[in-house]
Amino acid sequence: MEFDFFLRNTSKIEKIKVNSTDAHLDFTPKGRGFFSEEYKTESTRKAAVMAIISPIEGEAHITLIIRSKYDGAHSGEVAFAGGKWEPNDSTLLETAFREVEEEIGVPKKKLVFCRTLTSVYIPVSDFRVYPYLAYAEKELEYLPQLSEVDKVITIPLSALFSSKAKKNVAIDIGNTTLTKVPAFVYKNYTIWGATSMILNELKLIIVKSMC
Repeated sequence: MEFDFFLRNTSKIEKIKVNSTDAHLDFTPKGRGFFSEEYKTESTRKAAVMAIISPIEGEAHITLIIRSKYDGAHSGEVAFAGGKWEPNDSTLLETAFREVEEEIGVPKKKLVFCRTLTSVYIPVSDFRVYPYLAYAEKELEYLPQLSEVDKVITIPLSALFSSKAKKNVAIDIGNTTLTKVPAFVYKNYTIWGATSMILNELKLIIVKSMC
């Protein structure tokens, strides 16, 4: 997708509604169960992430990260830049902007906020993640925080529209292998779980904006 075409559609993208439940269920691992938008436990923490669309050689790309290896549930996963809400954050949107600057070195002033997406509950870490969409009008430079980000990757939006982008893959988590996990696969990158659920909602919104 040409980035200029995306820009021309932003006013539509801001307002479009899709069935986020279906979008998320389409990429929910078998047996995971469904959690409503209101679901939380007594200890659920809040986090915010930012889906960023920017131009590379005139084509619209989405920014993702590969998390650093650590002793935790999301070690080494492909994800959106973002992190947990802190008491000094005035809003969850501010959490997302702050984390984007900390994790990948992109300041708020280089981004244009577009819209809110639907939150996702992550049972393995007991987080409810609040996603936002923003875009940059010029190609971005990244400065990853190596303690948290192993690598910044960019994926052409058009790659998500391919019927071959969605696959069922086996994911190793510790000593357990989850089979038939739905995921977006691009080159050597496998995007699954909450990130793929959010990405699928975004994909449906953008596809609808093109009609």
